[in-house]
Amino acid sequence: MRKNIKKILAIGILISIVNSSIIPVFAADNIVSSNVSESTISFDNHKNNSNAAQNVTAKKVLKLDDAIEAVINNSDKLALKSKEIKMYEDKMDIQEKTNDLYESINQKVYDFPYDKLELEKKQTEQSKKFTKDQISSDITNKYNDMLLKEIDIDKYKKNLKLKNNELDYMKGKLALGMATPNNLKDTQIEIKTLKDEITAKENTLNNNRDFFKVLTDLDLKNTYALDYNNIDYTKFKIDGSIDEYIDDKIDKYLKYDIEILKLTKDYMKDLKDDGVKDIMKEEIPKMADKSSEIITNADGTSEFDTGSYALKLIEYQQKQQEYLYKLNAYGEYIYGKYDVQEAQVKINDTKKNLKNALKESYSTLLDLENKIDTLKEQVNSTNTKLRFAKAQVDMGLMLQNDHDKQVIESEELDTTVRKFVYTHNNLRDSIQKPWILSNQ
Repeated sequence: MRKNIKKILAIGILISIVNSSIIPVFAADNIVSSNVSESTISFDNHKNNSNAAQNVTAKKVLKLDDAIEAVINNSDKLALKSKEIKMYEDKMDIQEKTNDLYESINQKVYDFPYDKLELEKKQTEQSKKFTKDQISSDITNKYNDMLLKEIDIDKYKKNLKLKNNELDYMKGKLALGMATPNNLKDTQIEIKTLKDEITAKENTLNNNRDFFKVLTDLDLKNTYALDYNNIDYTKFKIDGSIDEYIDDKIDKYLKYDIEILKLTKDYMKDLKDDGVKDIMKEEIPKMADKSSEIITNADGTSEFDTGSYALKLIEYQQKQQEYLYKLNAYGEYIYGKYDVQEAQVKINDTKKNLKNALKESYSTLLDLENKIDTLKEQVNSTNTKLRFAKAQVDMGLMLQNDHDKQVIESEELDTTVRKFVYTHNNLRDSIQKPWILSNQ
């Protein structure tokens, strides 16, 4: 049974960090109809994180899809899934031979063992496909997380540059008696703090890059750079019944758990119909009485018939083994019957919990899209403010440092857009493919 259903709820946590001041630039909506509706909105990234993006030019840009493909090609887990499929194929061949043997000695053959192996093989094939989706989701998150870290470091470096400029201004003010030594000291402390934070963030990013290389065999330190245009946003809407859409996804996710459970139920019924519990009414086999094997000869002497006793002893041992086999079979039947009931409860609970989680995620996703829609009117206002600030700098009415602070704030909003979009896409993917949230 799959676990970690509650993880789907954690995806929405990032939403709380996004405020109402996000500055996306929207293109024309493009609606695609199926049982979901999608409309694409593009974001203007040319002014975002210019320094970080400039570092890309010295390296080969690594597209997200290429990173995902590299991990899939490098995945030991996927290779093991292929071996698991082969194992089930071999076990099915063995089971066929076993069934042939039972038929040759007129023993009843149940379809359950072979059919269960066949379903387990199909389940593993499905699990292999699910694993590819999980890899795609995991690498996407790692890729985006590193990209956000790069942007964050770039922002800190820009702030450090501005703070160094402030330090120069502060020294001039101090010379004119317009600032105190404490003001200078405070600024120097802020500069040191920024430098320490940059170092810490760069160390964390390098650790992430090292692990990414282990997964992909791609070097983000020296050879490759992340793609800063990786910010596609597609609106998502379920057409028709939300319940039916989610039920369909859950049924696909749990398809073979449900089929194996049904097969096991049928097998339990067959065993019951064949009298698996009748053993409880049978007497325990008794050993032959030796005294009954004493024969009297013509001359009146007596002797023990060892041959007859040996045959009866063999017959007793056979009955004893058959009785013990039936007793054990009934015991396994009792355990199996309970396991079926437990599995049914778990599947029912999984369906209910997962459905509720997916519906909550969908509600969160729609709310997220509504918030993005309401921000369209803020775009022109923000751009106008930046143009006005630039004009003030040109006229000598605003310091370049103050203008640069506004630019950094604007870029920070662009970064927030990325976080918002990545959260939205995680929600969308988990609704479309709930299996990406479990460890198979």
